[in-house]
Amino acid sequence: MEGFEQRLENLREMKGYSKKEISLKLGFTENVYGSYERGERRPSLETIIKLADIFDVSLDLLIRGKESMEDNYSTQNEQTLKNITNYLENKGIKSPYFLQSEKWAILSNEDIKELNNHFEWVVEKARIRREKN
Repeated sequence: MEGFEQRLENLREMKGYSKKEISLKLGFTENVYGSYERGERRPSLETIIKLADIFDVSLDLLIRGKESMEDNYSTQNEQTLKNITNYLENKGIKSPYFLQSEKWAILSNEDIKELNNHFEWVVEKARIRREKN
């Protein structure tokens, strides 16, 4: 479980939780979780499972720091999609139109290329605007 403590800290920070919040979610006193991040204690298997659920990651990722080879690609895509969805929700967009899969069925390859080109154009505009500021 090399790097386990650092993974715990990174996942907790990524999800925006305090150590106290995680301890309470696990049903422990305030300082127990912090001892896991410091490497002073090792969580039980039951606690590791709860942590994986709280952080919404696989046990492989939590314990070993990587997904199993066969699940890696789909898990990365799923996590990327979750990250995008969370980001958009944080920006106030609750049901992004472009993530509604049924809408994609009517698009041609040319339509999809046009969408991609438009997105690249918007990103470039944002980059230029950021550089000016």
